[in-house]
Amino acid sequence: MKLSNLVLLAGSALLSMGFQAQAQQLSGAGATFPAPLYQRWGVEYNKLHPGVQVNYQSVGSGAGVKNFIAGVVDFGASDAAM
Repeated sequence: MKLSNLVLLAGSALLSMGFQAQAQQLSGAGATFPAPLYQRWGVEYNKLHPGVQVNYQSVGSGAGVKNFIAGVVDFGASDAAM
């Protein structure tokens, strides 16, 4: 079973039990050059998965890596390998 199907199944089960679904927030930070691409991907992903909001801040590669390691963001983007 695909992960997306499993998530849909779990979400349906929670809704049927009377819980309200809350939007999932994913945050990222890092490189400035690819920021428009990452932001666009977030918008397109949200169209396919309305319950997921992706937020990417272009703060520079070094800051993105530091924020990721510190657990401040869910993902970091860098032009260089960690």
